[in-house]
Amino acid sequence: MTELEKQLLSALEQLQQDYSQRLDEWESAFAEWRRMSGLMQRENAMLSERVSDLSEQVQSLSEQLRRLYGS
Repeated sequence: MTELEKQLLSALEQLQQDYSQRLDEWESAFAEWRRMSGLMQRENAMLSERVSDLSEQVQSLSEQLRRLYGS
């Protein structure tokens, strides 16, 4: 194997290691994103339910005020 072939092989191996490392980092970041996305979906669902509850309470209070001042 010539010196040039050795250098090319070494460069290729380094590129492969760099690619593998970046792929691992990307996969880790993607897994974290999925985890955070799931948490946000659950939190959004809870907030949406709370907003609905508060909306119903406001509507009920509005009706009570209307009856109180309407009579």
